[in-house]
Amino acid sequence: MSFTQDPVIADDGSVSFRCSTDRAAWPWLALAPTHPIAVLNMQYWISVGAAKARGTMDDAKWTALTWTDWNCGPTGAGAPVRGTASTDNNGKRDQYVLSLFDRADVPVLTMRGEGVVFRSRDFESWRAGSKKEIAPLPDFSGFEFADRHAAGCQNTGPALIGSLLDEDQTGANGPCADGLISTDNAMPPAHPYMSGSGDHVNATHLAEAAHQFVHLLEGGTLLRITGGEMRFNRYVELGRPFRIESTHHAAGQASMTISQAGRQCSEITLKYTHA
Repeated sequence: MSFTQDPVIADDGSVSFRCSTDRAAWPWLALAPTHPIAVLNMQYWISVGAAKARGTMDDAKWTALTWTDWNCGPTGAGAPVRGTASTDNNGKRDQYVLSLFDRADVPVLTMRGEGVVFRSRDFESWRAGSKKEIAPLPDFSGFEFADRHAAGCQNTGPALIGSLLDEDQTGANGPCADGLISTDNAMPPAHPYMSGSGDHVNATHLAEAAHQFVHLLEGGTLLRITGGEMRFNRYVELGRPFRIESTHHAAGQASMTISQAGRQCSEITLKYTHA
């Protein structure tokens, strides 16, 4: 089953396709297409579908997303029914560009991304050694997650982060929160709309952690995400605590970093309006 249906490849290599509407196969379709969980899921599965359509998919090679950004269409845009996937050279490296449209041809999403391919490295052995660098705490049973309403996930799934911490006590430069993403709150059956590789915290998990953090910054007011940008520097390990810290918060935009074991792993910016 592919999220991209009936692909057509143009002479320039771009792929046009229909979007699956099968919620049994893609549960996150129940979410608004602007929700970060839906955005990151669509980005991944469209990229996979386009690569398969072009014949460039190599299941023997591991890939990693290093940067992505996206912009959402107008408030009245409906669910995506068709899209295009192309490649753009920005002068440094190739970016994939994904565009989605609703039944009235209103733009729903435009997404871009860059990644790397592990061509010859023994990825699994390398990851095993990397994981040993961060020792897990002996017991997470006492971790206190934020109230789901305050984190804006009451109709979505479990909280992934705790309540905001006092920056005077933490020594942080801005508001922050501790987080814990594991198979118990970010994978089926615990979470109805997210899954992942099971090897590490995936981009969708981090996008939802950021989404919840912004809701905490905004006092629990429901938000509509209008765009975002994510940069990935290190893997975040499953089942180990991390810290999310605000670096800039102004009307309609919040930037933050995610660190684990004292090392910065990701930089995230979300743009939003009040729902």
